[in-house]
Amino acid sequence: MRCIFCKTGSDDSRSEEHIVPASLGNEDHVLPPGWVCDACNNYLSREVEAPFLNSEYGKRGRFEMYIPSRRGRIPVVTGLHPQSRTIVNLQRDDEGLSVYSASDKDESRFVDVFRTRKHGSLYIPASGDPPPSYETARFIGKIGLEVLAQRGVAMEGWNEELVNKRELDELRDYVRRGKPGFVWPIHIRRIYPADRVFSDAIGTDYQVLHEWDILFIPSPESSASGEYYAVVAILGMEFVINLGGPELDGFLKWLADNGSRSPLYNESVAEQPLAR
Repeated sequence: MRCIFCKTGSDDSRSEEHIVPASLGNEDHVLPPGWVCDACNNYLSREVEAPFLNSEYGKRGRFEMYIPSRRGRIPVVTGLHPQSRTIVNLQRDDEGLSVYSASDKDESRFVDVFRTRKHGSLYIPASGDPPPSYETARFIGKIGLEVLAQRGVAMEGWNEELVNKRELDELRDYVRRGKPGFVWPIHIRRIYPADRVFSDAIGTDYQVLHEWDILFIPSPESSASGEYYAVVAILGMEFVINLGGPELDGFLKWLADNGSRSPLYNESVAEQPLAR
C-alpha cells in the first residue's frame, strides 16, 4: 500500500485518517491505516486542518454548535461588552457560558460595571461565511481527495490506481506541500442553517454536522470521460472543489443547468461509477 498524498510505501503506518477532523464532530468516517501515511497524517493535522479549525470561522462555528475538540474543549471566542468598552472572552463548558475580560488590564473596569448596572448587553460576532482562502482551499482539497479514496476503499487495486492517477497530482501536491499565494478555486455557499433539524422517515429528529459526495460531470465530447468534483457540506456550508484541476467552469454550468440545487440534494444526479 502507498500513501495517497506522498505516494511512499505505507504498510507500516498505524494512524487512521479522519476525513473530517474529530474536532468537527467526526468519529466514524476514517480511512484505514496506510491510506495516509503517519508522516502525512501528522503534517495534515498540523499544517492543513489546524489553520482552518483555528481560523475565526472555524472557532466561531464550533462554538455556536457546541462542538468540542478531541480534548473535550469548545473553542473560546471573543465579543464586546459595550457598557464597559471591554473585549471579552466567551467560554462554554458543561457548566454553561462563562464571560470574562480578554485582558487583565480591563478586568477591574469590566467587573465594576457588572456590579453597578443591572442590565447590559454583549455583542458576539456570528461565524458568517468562510473566506475562499488558501487555508480553506487546502482543507477542502484534503477532504476531497480522502472522500474519493473512501468511495473505493473496499475495491481491490483502488489504492494503487488512486496513487497513480496523474490527474490528481496537482491537487495532492497543493494539499501536501502547499503553494503560498495561490488559492485553489472552491465554490462556497450555505445550503441550510448550521443548526437545522432534519427528520427521517420514522420521525426521528437529527442534525447534520457534515456530509459529502462525488459529482461526476461527463465531458461534452464523451460520456466516458469528464470531471470529478468533491462536494462537501460542513455545518450547512457547501464546498465544491474540482479534483482534477483548479477551475470551476464545469460545475458552474452544472449548477445553471440544475436550478442551482445542491448535488447533495439533487435527485436528478445519477450514481456514477468511479473512473477506472
